[in-house]
Amino acid sequence: MNRLIAESLACLIIAALFFMCGFLLGGERLGMFYAFLSLISSMGYWRGMREGEKNEQQC
Repeated sequence: MNRLIAESLACLIIAALFFMCGFLLGGERLGMFYAFLSLISSMGYWRGMREGEKNEQQC
């Protein structure tokens, strides 16, 4: 459970950093776009890691 919390916090922190960078470079819309892409990417990575762990436990 601690690992899940840590991974979720890391995703949110990375999204916040991407938002700040995008906001500074091009305004609020670009910041939201970067944050959205970051969250999508992080969630895809997180799902892939979970599926890999499930497959390892089944074998």
